[in-house]
Amino acid sequence: MLDLTERTLTGRIPAPYGTEEIAVSPDGRRAYAAGMALHHRTADGSAPPPTLLVVDTATHEVVAREPLTAPGCPVHVAADGRVLAGLAPIDAGGAPLDGRLTVLAADGLAPLAGAPVGQAPITIRTTPDGARAFVAGLRSGTVHVVDPADGSVITVLEVDPGDPDTTQGAHGIACLP
Repeated sequence: MLDLTERTLTGRIPAPYGTEEIAVSPDGRRAYAAGMALHHRTADGSAPPPTLLVVDTATHEVVAREPLTAPGCPVHVAADGRVLAGLAPIDAGGAPLDGRLTVLAADGLAPLAGAPVGQAPITIRTTPDGARAFVAGLRSGTVHVVDPADGSVITVLEVDPGDPDTTQGAHGIACLP
């Protein structure tokens, strides 16, 4: 946690296996981070369970650990509070598989919709009205445009897969109103 006025580190919130992005609810009461767990193994050799951490920003406590169906990477909160998580599954050898966008309800985080997206989703943004989601696939070099209400893929933009040895394809994106 950072105190932006004092510009000091005021505390840490444990995030096992790291996170890629942190998103905050429109009212500022909750922060969300997806535990990556992509290449980690527990003591018995199994993969740790992928989770979405829910943090109470007033207490700096993790108040929930919502299970995900695959390791999560980017998290974004739409203006209406829906939480969008990009899932980045890998095969047994650690190679990326096609990703998935999961849309969760603002209250209770119930799954609302899902959509197939490119490999290694790395960034998610929505239009100001929340009608469109944009998911950049790092490994696939694509941006999937999705209707988060029903999970339909509107179009796929082929951006640039980059160098397959470095997996640096489509990375950051922004949405202008």
